[in-house]
Amino acid sequence: MRRLMFASFLALAAASGTAFAAETPGEPGAKQNANPCREEVSVALQKLRKSSWFRMDSNMLTENGPTDMSVEYVLPDRMHQKVTVVATKQTTEIILVGKQAWGNEGSGWRALPETVAQQVAAQMAENVVEQQQDVGNYSCKGRTKFDGRDVMGYKLEDEPAKGAEGPKNEAFRMFYVDATTGLPVSNVLLTIGREDKPFFKTSYSFPLDLKIEPPKDIVAEPEPAKAETPKTEAPKP
Repeated sequence: MRRLMFASFLALAAASGTAFAAETPGEPGAKQNANPCREEVSVALQKLRKSSWFRMDSNMLTENGPTDMSVEYVLPDRMHQKVTVVATKQTTEIILVGKQAWGNEGSGWRALPETVAQQVAAQMAENVVEQQQDVGNYSCKGRTKFDGRDVMGYKLEDEPAKGAEGPKNEAFRMFYVDATTGLPVSNVLLTIGREDKPFFKTSYSFPLDLKIEPPKDIVAEPEPAKAETPKTEAPKP
């Protein structure tokens, strides 16, 4: 189940859009309007959390090669994740409902141990449900087209530590927000010179018929064999 857990945490972390330290506008100690572009991204992520349900479809490169992942959320505590390795077509899944979780690695649904289910639930609460304090420092790239939609583009700006030397990371993150609804559209990681071929891409959607229920036909775990009580003979007088 470690593969399932790793994929789950990866998906949940991606849901926040970014994972870089920054003050959230409006919080105590934050500089009001110090970065209006960052504030616009923060507002879009707040709208995402208030949408009650949404779906994330991601394409990424992993140690197993190109991988597709879909994660559906019904807030506050339901999730269905499916991860497929493109080359092998191998699919693994996790369903979380409340404090219970089940995994399927191709041989049927099985209940995950309570400690594992708690970790999955905690990761969802931390990365998806709760308001993120670390949004990141963004610059506005203006109105553009992305996947045929009118969007506002935002680039995450890297801020290297003072005194840091060496070449800058050529990879960068772009976050796209629907120009009309203000909801997130996509979150991509790009390499300079290959902007048309992201090595990580997440698209957000909001299916009206999205429901997440406990899986059916759960495979029962075999009960441990009971040790036979050794036969004893009454002591002879």
